[in-house]
Amino acid sequence: CRLDYSGIALLIMGSFVPWLYYSFYCSPQPRLIYLSIVCVLGISAIIVAQWDRFATPKHRQTRAGVFLGLGLSGVVPTMHFTIAEGFVKATTVGQMGWFFLMAVMYITGAGLYAARIPERFFPGKFDIW
Repeated sequence: CRLDYSGIALLIMGSFVPWLYYSFYCSPQPRLIYLSIVCVLGISAIIVAQWDRFATPKHRQTRAGVFLGLGLSGVVPTMHFTIAEGFVKATTVGQMGWFFLMAVMYITGAGLYAARIPERFFPGKFDIW
C-alpha cells in the first residue's frame, strides 16, 4: 500500500520534471525554482505516504488531497509559461494540450479513488488478493 502511494507521487513528480526542464530551458532561475518546488512536494508526499496513519481508511480523502495538491502544483508554472510565451507558443511548443489532458486524468483518478468507485457499487468484486 505504501509503495503504491509512493509510486503515485513519483509518477506525478516525474511527469512534471521533463516538461518543466524543457519549457523553461532558456530561463534557468524559474526552471530551478519550479523543479525544486515539484521535487520537494513530491518527496514530501512520498514521506507522508510512509506514515501508518496515512494508510488508514479514515484518511482516504486526505490521500486523494495530497496527490491532487501535488498534481495541481503544475498550475503556476503552466500559467507562467503561457503568460511569458503567449498562448499560441504554449499550445504548440509547450504542449499545453497534453499537459491539460494529464491534469484531467490525474484529477479524475483522484476523484474516483476518493469516491471509492467502482468498489462502492460492487463491494469485493475488484479485490485482487
